[in-house]
Amino acid sequence: MANPKRRTSRARKGNRRSQQTLARTQLVRCTHCGSMIRPHTICKACGHYRGRQIMVVDGAVA
Repeated sequence: MANPKRRTSRARKGNRRSQQTLARTQLVRCTHCGSMIRPHTICKACGHYRGRQIMVVDGAVA
C-alpha cells in the first residue's frame, strides 16, 4: 500500500480543515411583527409568512 513520504505540516492540515467551520444562522426580521426569524419560514411569534397569516398563534402580536 502507498504510504506518505513526509509528515503533513500544520499549515497544510489547517488549510484543509479551514472549510469545516460552521456557518452562522441567517436571520431576517419578520415583516409583520419584527421578530428575528430564519428566511423562508413561518414566524413563530405571529404566524405570518410573506404578508399572509398562515397559522393562528396564541398570544400573537397585532
